[in-house]
Amino acid sequence: MTGRRCQNSFAAELEELRQTGFESFAIFAATLEESALYVFDLQRFAAEDEGRTEDPTERRQREERQKGNVPRSQDVASSAVLLGAVAALFLAGAYILGASISVFRSYLDTDYAALATMSQEEIKQYALGVFWRTAVIVAPVALGSFIFGIIGNVSQFGLLFTAEPLAFKFERIIPDFKRILPVRRTLYNLAKIMVQVILISIAGYIIIVDDFIPMLRTANMGLTQALTLFAWSAFKLLVVTALILLALAIPDYFYQRFEYMENLKMTVSEAKRERRDEEGDPMIRQRQRDRGYELRRQRNMLKEVPRADVVVTNPTHFACALRYDPNEAQAPMLIAKGQDHLAFVIRTIARENGVPIEENPQLARVLYRDVEIGQEIPDTLYRVVSMIFARLSKFRGAASVAR
Repeated sequence: MTGRRCQNSFAAELEELRQTGFESFAIFAATLEESALYVFDLQRFAAEDEGRTEDPTERRQREERQKGNVPRSQDVASSAVLLGAVAALFLAGAYILGASISVFRSYLDTDYAALATMSQEEIKQYALGVFWRTAVIVAPVALGSFIFGIIGNVSQFGLLFTAEPLAFKFERIIPDFKRILPVRRTLYNLAKIMVQVILISIAGYIIIVDDFIPMLRTANMGLTQALTLFAWSAFKLLVVTALILLALAIPDYFYQRFEYMENLKMTVSEAKRERRDEEGDPMIRQRQRDRGYELRRQRNMLKEVPRADVVVTNPTHFACALRYDPNEAQAPMLIAKGQDHLAFVIRTIARENGVPIEENPQLARVLYRDVEIGQEIPDTLYRVVSMIFARLSKFRGAASVAR
């Protein structure tokens, strides 16, 4: 409303300037107004402002998942990796320390002057030994980080194996300037990083202050005691940092999921096209429903043919089944009719059930065209239909009894 009032007042001032004769200034003001509005519209990056207001369909989400695009928080995976490394250090710390001391003693006692006389094969063996002994030291931390990293990712989007993210795509190297603009995502990331830094700094300060006096006394301690004190302080800092990052990663996951759904939102036309591709064309589905209804109606109709008194045929193109019960209706009733193949089915059922078949092309066409199933025949057909019924043994016997 404020913007509209401003715009209206601007238009009033512009009209006043035109009336006073400042045409050049009026043209300049109009140009300035259009350019200002255009610049304002460029700052709108929300899905609603781009016309994407419809929630993504399951098909859209499934296709994005196949491409490797899933809702995930990098902080959850990172905090899980750090927590795994800390757990490995806690469980295998004594082993890692012992293996490290063993490696240092082994290579500090080595006569490196003899390396100059080693052959190429001996140097390869020596380097391979260094690699394996280092790998054995690093293995517990690497394994713990790997396992917790898998858990951190699987807990977010389940098991997913796809090579699509490894494929080269040109749009990935195109700079995305939205990442540096003050939009919702960048402001959130900035606030998140600031909160992480503040909380970790406070936790680090508390831990270091608590151990500061014992650290000053390490000058009078032995090497093992000093290393143990510093290692324990570092371990406590790592644990607290991992827990803080994990606690902050939980709301970050829900935010990333929200952003994921916002980015997948679709326009109304895209949503209609997705539903049409997924469910089929509405007109085709309507025709299928109509066809199904027609087939059910035909099946119900064919069930009535054995109860007919006579079937009037064309003799091949049309077949109409009539039934007359004076207790139910005043005139014969059309209970089934069909053309071509359906007429053939009606004649077949009539023969199988002993229903008389009367060939009368003109009457069959009139019945098929003018009478609907379940209706009595019109009075204009009484004469010709009564002549047919009079020839039937069923009604001839009834007529003789009546006389």
